[in-house]
Amino acid sequence: MSTTEKRSQKGLIAVTLITILAIAFVLVVYAAILGTISGGNVVVVAVGGSIGYSKTNTTGSFQSPLSNVGVGNPWYAQLNTTSGGYSGPVTIYWTLEKTPGTWSNVTTKSYSFTLNGTAQTIYASTAGGIAGNYNWGQDTTTADTYRITVKIYTA
Repeated sequence: MSTTEKRSQKGLIAVTLITILAIAFVLVVYAAILGTISGGNVVVVAVGGSIGYSKTNTTGSFQSPLSNVGVGNPWYAQLNTTSGGYSGPVTIYWTLEKTPGTWSNVTTKSYSFTLNGTAQTIYASTAGGIAGNYNWGQDTTTADTYRITVKIYTA
């Protein structure tokens, strides 16, 4: 076999290998395109709202902030949720915190409730109604600044 024949045979092998690699690359890219699958939408909801306070625990008397509450005198809280949130059973944790400095936990109460995804008024009570609304004044035994924080967890 002559040198020229050996060179052309090597060239043919090189061209063949390059062609095979190019075809393999196209097939891999083509296979990747065929393998793309998207799932349906996932809607993540949250519960928004505000907390109001009252010295009298009567509907329509809740506000925020609440001033001039005597040590140990009764006061109550309500949660007003906004619409468009979560629907279903939840556990609501109501936490009384106090300061100065950093906020520290005084007490926590938890109640089960069912949210319906619309704006709701919920009280710190077994059924979520104003009857039996927890009196936070019994836990405010020293002059300080207090607040209620609410955490809502799916049940």
